[in-house]
Amino acid sequence: MIEIREAELHEISAMREVAISSYTDTFSAFNTPENMEAFFKSVYSLEALEKEFHESDSRLYLAWEEDQLLGFLRLRECNEVKSLLGDNTLELQRLYVLTSAQGKSVGRLLMETALAFASRKKYDWIWLGVWERNFKAQRFYKAWGFEKFSEHTFWMGDDPQIDWLLKRKL
Repeated sequence: MIEIREAELHEISAMREVAISSYTDTFSAFNTPENMEAFFKSVYSLEALEKEFHESDSRLYLAWEEDQLLGFLRLRECNEVKSLLGDNTLELQRLYVLTSAQGKSVGRLLMETALAFASRKKYDWIWLGVWERNFKAQRFYKAWGFEKFSEHTFWMGDDPQIDWLLKRKL
């Protein structure tokens, strides 16, 4: 049985391993090893992830099956889309599932957790960024009622890439 629960600080290292594994499986074929490594050092260093963990107005949920971490979800308040969606928004910043755990409903359970949290806190919108070439993720988010409303540049090392911004009304 898969259990979704809020993360504890001592679990950040395990979450980092899932993040790097998932990210590598999804994006390494499209990016140079140097850009991947630069990204991991800046965004997925243990120090950066611990700092994120302590940010106010953010939540980190982990998906466990017994003692194995299968995926995670990070939610946060962010002003990036304020001019487009208003003040009362929640960013679904990350939803990652290990490749080996895909098909076990981990993504569904994490998304249900995100939507329940956002509804409970009475946000108007939940939004996210997804790489324009990540078609599998785009299909997943579309099935959950997300629609494109804008774009922004996402830096993978020294490579500027386009993320689609998707929104869902709550």
